[in-house]
Amino acid sequence: MLNKFTIIGIIIGSAISILGASSMVTSLNSPNEIQEDTATFGIGDFDKINFNAPANSSQSLIITGDSFDVKITTPDSSNDVNASFKNKANLSWTSITAGQTIITIQNTGDSEFTESYKFELERDPLFFTYSILVIIAGVVIIGFSAGFSARKPKGF
Repeated sequence: MLNKFTIIGIIIGSAISILGASSMVTSLNSPNEIQEDTATFGIGDFDKINFNAPANSSQSLIITGDSFDVKITTPDSSNDVNASFKNKANLSWTSITAGQTIITIQNTGDSEFTESYKFELERDPLFFTYSILVIIAGVVIIGFSAGFSARKPKGF
C-alpha cells in the first residue's frame, strides 16, 4: 500500500519530469528563438544590441526618427552597414554564417526615435542540459518519496 506522501511525491515528481521533457522536445524542434521588440529613445540617446545569429537566419530592423546613425556589424561583412539616415530606415538581411551581430543606433536628430526589430537568435547551448537537470530532479523526488512507503526492517 502506498503512503499518501508517496502518492503526492510521485505526482509532483512526474509533473516536474514532464515539464522538463516537454521543454527538451520544444528546444529540439525549434533550435532558434524569435525576439521581437519596440523601443523609443530620446534626443541624443543611443542603443546597442548584441546577439548571436544562427546561420541562414533572417533579421529585420525598422527605425523611425528625425535623423540617426546606424552601424551594423555581422559575422559575414557583406551585411555590414555604417550610415546616417533621416526619417525612416527599413533594414533587413540574412546572416549567412553564424556569429555575433552588433547593432549601434545613435540619435542625431531633434526628436526621439523608435526602433522595432525582429531577430532570430540562437538558443542558449546549455538549455538542453537544463532540461535534463529538471527531469533528473523529478526522478529524484519520485525516488525520495518512494522511501515513505518502504517498510522499516525490525530493529528500527
